[in-house]
Amino acid sequence: MIYKVAKFLVKRYYKLRYNIKVIGEDRVPATGPVMICSNHIDDLDPPLIGISLDRDLSFFAKAELFEIPVLGKLLPSLNAIPVSRGKSDRAALKTSIQALEEERMLLIFPEGHRNKGNKKELQPLQEGASFIASKSEAPIVPCIIKGEYNKKEGITIIFGKPINTKEVLASGKTRKDLTLILKEKLNNLLFSE
Repeated sequence: MIYKVAKFLVKRYYKLRYNIKVIGEDRVPATGPVMICSNHIDDLDPPLIGISLDRDLSFFAKAELFEIPVLGKLLPSLNAIPVSRGKSDRAALKTSIQALEEERMLLIFPEGHRNKGNKKELQPLQEGASFIASKSEAPIVPCIIKGEYNKKEGITIIFGKPINTKEVLASGKTRKDLTLILKEKLNNLLFSE
């Protein structure tokens, strides 16, 4: 209930405040486990992706946010999964795999953190997303966010065609290969449209 109310309010706010264009939301499977893997240019990215899709979205949030009195109590109701950055967080991995086994949708930023440099190119991708995908066999939907959060230039979010994780792994490819495939798909979206 809190998630749906928050999504409604955030959607109204974003539409008033920013010029948003969404491309390819029909490429995101309507049911079943799905991983959305996106570049990360701003703190506003998780809500943007959440309001761009009909389905509820689970996402990682840095563990420190759960220590903030009011926010820390609210985040679990918004489907946030705490993650300790900079180290292997087995609890976060287990929770994310469980979310996908429950046929939920999970947002991951495979760059690992916000891109504070040149937002027109990807940072190196971490292998956490490929690890989770290989354990859950969930399809990966590449997603790119381009532009600026303002009314003038505006922000564009593009969802690509899903990567069939099962098929990739069944062909003998590794998690490392899956990361390279994801990077290629993200780069193609970044320089398209």
